[in-house]
Amino acid sequence: MSEINVPLPLLGSLLFSMMGPIALLPLFAQTTAAANTVLRRKIAVLAGLFAFGTLAVAVFVGTSVMASAGTSRSSLIIAAGLILFITALKNVFGGASKSEPSPPAPTTALAMMPLAIPGIVTPMGVAILILFSSYFPSFPERLAILGVVGGIMFANVGAMLGAHWFMRVIGPVPLIILGAIFGVLQAAMGIEMIMSGLKLSGFFLPR
Repeated sequence: MSEINVPLPLLGSLLFSMMGPIALLPLFAQTTAAANTVLRRKIAVLAGLFAFGTLAVAVFVGTSVMASAGTSRSSLIIAAGLILFITALKNVFGGASKSEPSPPAPTTALAMMPLAIPGIVTPMGVAILILFSSYFPSFPERLAILGVVGGIMFANVGAMLGAHWFMRVIGPVPLIILGAIFGVLQAAMGIEMIMSGLKLSGFFLPR
């Protein structure tokens, strides 16, 4: 991971910001508004399990697919940096306000879509996970990455279980502030990845 020159705790915080509870809390509260408490718990657990399984595939299979396609490390870093930067800008500046759709019928199918995918498992999160796996190729290291993912999924399940209380009592303001903070961090990290990928590719020749 030396080419990126970013401490692992910072990478962990980025993973948390990309697939953690910040955006998931309001999504779960809105999606399961018509569900009872028992169904909400079932949906929350299933969403965490579905997301964990999908991300495990990204950790163990995604890097091999990239390698077989001839994708270099530098191009993967640059691509992940671009995704990170563009998504961060979108989150920071926001988009046009949209009218909220009526809550869908409460079934366990909500756990897969829209909660697990794309609520938790986003293209940006998958890209970053594949990047991590490229620089930590051994099986124990990938297990460690999967352990970090598992911890975030555990936090997501806990957040979903308390989502309705949080949105009713505390409200969305703290989530908006945290989202903006992490958005700026993601934008800076995206630029760092792009620059690191260009250096690794030899675009910046040493003086």
